[in-house]
Order: sequence, then C-alpha cells, then structure tokens
Amino acid sequence: MPTRSLGAALAAALFLFALPLHAQSWTSQRPDGHAPIGVMGDHTHGAGEVMFSYRYMFMPMEGSLLGTDEIADADVISPTGSNFLVTPTEMPMQMHMLGAMFAPANDLTLMLMVPLVFSEMDHVTRMGGTFQTESGGLGDVKLSALYTLARPGRSRIHANLGVSFPTGSIDEQDVNPMSMGNEVRLPYPMQIGSGTFDVMPGVTYLGQADAFSWGSQVSAKVRLGENSNDYRFGNVYGGTAWGAYKINDLVSASVRAEAMTWGDVDGADPAYAMAVANRVVPTVFSDLRGGTRLDAGLGVNFFVPSGSLHNLRVGAEVMLPVFQDLDGPQLEVDSMIEVGLQYSFGLFGDGHSH
Repeated sequence: MPTRSLGAALAAALFLFALPLHAQSWTSQRPDGHAPIGVMGDHTHGAGEVMFSYRYMFMPMEGSLLGTDEIADADVISPTGSNFLVTPTEMPMQMHMLGAMFAPANDLTLMLMVPLVFSEMDHVTRMGGTFQTESGGLGDVKLSALYTLARPGRSRIHANLGVSFPTGSIDEQDVNPMSMGNEVRLPYPMQIGSGTFDVMPGVTYLGQADAFSWGSQVSAKVRLGENSNDYRFGNVYGGTAWGAYKINDLVSASVRAEAMTWGDVDGADPAYAMAVANRVVPTVFSDLRGGTRLDAGLGVNFFVPSGSLHNLRVGAEVMLPVFQDLDGPQLEVDSMIEVGLQYSFGLFGDGHSH
C-alpha cells in the first residue's frame, strides 16, 4: 500500500476510534457511578455540586483469635491458658456517619465526615460472672480534599488527602465488677476517638464501560504524636478493589475485596497500669491490638436518574472476613453491614461530576 494511502487509513482509524471515547466519557449519572457504599472518598464532583450523605454501619465482633487460630473464652481466662482474669466475649459496634461534599472547582472536592460511634462489650470472668460496658458519642471528625489527577478516557484518577481531628473521647468510663461501684477508664477498643491528629493519604482509580464499572483505592491513616493519655494507636494501611454491573438505569450490583493491616498501640495509658500488672483483661494490653484482615462482600446501589428526587442514591453492602490474623487474644470481626443515602445538587456550574 502506498505511504499516502497507509497514512490516510491510519488517520481514519484513529478518528473513528476517538469518536466513542469522546461521546462516551466517564459519568456519575448511573447507579454504579459511585463505588459501593462502604468505600469513602471514592468520587469527586463537578464545580458547584454539593452532596449530603448518611451512612449506618454495624460491625459485630464475637470470639477471640490468637494469630489466625480461634481461642475459646475458657482458654483466655484459664491459668494454664492465656491466664487473664476476664475476657471479652462479644462487641457489637454501631456507627452513624453524617457527610457533606462540596466542589469549589472541577478538579477539587472537599469532604467532611462526622461520625457517631456506639459500642457495647460483653465479658466473662474466671469465676463465671458476666458483665457489660458501654460507650458512645461523637467520634473523630474528618476533613479531606479530593483532587483529580487525570481523566484518561472512561476513567478517573484522584488523590485523597485528609486530616482526622481528635474530637472523639479517649476518656470513656464505666463500672465493672472490680471497680467497687466506681467508674474506671474503659480499655482501648471501647474508646471513641484516637486522641491524635491523623493524616489520611490515598489514591483512587475509577474505570467504566457501558454496563460495567470498576475501581480501586489505596489509603493510610498515619498517627501524629501521642495523645493526652501517653499513647497513640497504630497506623492503618489498606487497599480495596471492586467491580460493578449496571443492571439498568436504576440499579447496579457490586463485588468488593478489601485488605487492611494496623499496628499495635505505641505507648500505654497509665490508667491501665494495675490492670496490666495483674493480667486482668487482654483489651488493656497495648501489644495485643494490631492485626491484618481480608474482607470480601456484595453490594447494591440504587439511583434516581430523573424527577423530583433526581440524584438520590441508596446503597447497601455486606462484607465478610475471609482471613484474620490478630495480635491476640483479640475479638474477631464477624461481619460488616453498611447502608447509606446520598443526595447531590448543583449550586452553580453544571452540577455534575467531571
């Protein structure tokens, strides 16, 4: 083929290939235009768009692990076992998360998350007694910026950078059978906040086809300094990936996997010194808080594409641990259930995600 003809053919092919890429750009205006509801900071907005959200998360924990092995409650409190006087048996945790997002420009979205956290912990003693402690209130408020790095074809890449503020209490107290009717400091997992400023960097990738979408996110939570009780929680590192199928313009279904690892507590709360010396309960030991977990689950998103409720979204997701390795004895997670509502509207500009 003559060079001129070959060049013309290549130019025509490139032109035809580019047409669908331009006509079918990435869009949020579909049910899978947002990630599964359990993923935070997954999407950005167009200039002038505002989104308010509410999420409810329920995470029950029951039974203990020592590494990857289950350990019976009786073995945790046995003098010939782990030799503690008390062990937690279960801990249902609930969180209500209020959120707001606003995009002052197409490339920048700001996100505010305000959590309310409520926990209960059931215990059994070596003498066979049982008791429960409770905590609840405002958790650590988080403010993040999401900045678009690239928009290659039908995909998006944005950076996440957030700060967690120490608004949650680290002085939660309750009565236990050994406190003589007095309230005492609850152990690490029953505290509502971290007590430190935490930096939360990450990167998110989104891809889309006509009936499918996919994405991934890597993130971290890095603790800065010690809190007022002389410790800091371990850093958290994680990654998640998902795929979704757009069933129709209203509904999509998703599958997701998530891996995370977190460190032990650095330092120690002096309020636990006597309980540690007498091996009262594993939850006050700073070196029994770290671990690694791999979760997998299913989700569904509902989207209202038009009408008076245009841009209203409802999401639900169930995640189950498929692997846990805990510095224990430590309570293991049984499942995570999350449901949420999201509603967006434009203040100025076109009000659509870009």
